[in-house]
Amino acid sequence: MPKKTKPEDYETSLKDSFRQWDNLHQYGGSDPFWSDGCNLNLIRSHILYSKRMITETMPPEQYPEIYYRETPPAVDQDYMARTDEIRRNAKAALERYKANPDFIYICRRISSLNPKDERMYSLRILINSVTDLEKAVASGDLVTMRRFENPERDVDTIASDAKYLRTQPRMDEQLTLFNYNEEICEDDEPEW
Repeated sequence: MPKKTKPEDYETSLKDSFRQWDNLHQYGGSDPFWSDGCNLNLIRSHILYSKRMITETMPPEQYPEIYYRETPPAVDQDYMARTDEIRRNAKAALERYKANPDFIYICRRISSLNPKDERMYSLRILINSVTDLEKAVASGDLVTMRRFENPERDVDTIASDAKYLRTQPRMDEQLTLFNYNEEICEDDEPEW
């Protein structure tokens, strides 16, 4: 049997929704696929629902104080908090990826890796992610840029992947110590 909701639960829900709306509006969220505007409008719907349920389950003299707080306005679906900060962080992250020697090495080496190698998939995801970030910066896609604001989380993975690649021979070629040293000294930039 479903649990019955008490009128006090709507008050708590309303308080939580207002707190979430305020926080999201000011600081933005971390949803990887939806803008802050979409999420703000969803929370606004929760506020409206809680207010309606209060009117349906309580007499007016018992309405909680939070009920009288003005409902936030609907916002543009594309609204994003911290737009300048997101842009700045995404551009800095892109520069860090492109300047990371291990990432550059991965980009150069990936085409010579055996396609059946089990790590090929994760290496491609890494390269495609940075390509997606570059496109997002160029097009102004703030939702995608926000996903990459902190490149620090990938530094260990990139280093580990590069270390792994250094142990793998190129397809149809045996890696010698001479080849290994040659790869380390290459100055070619990867093609983006």
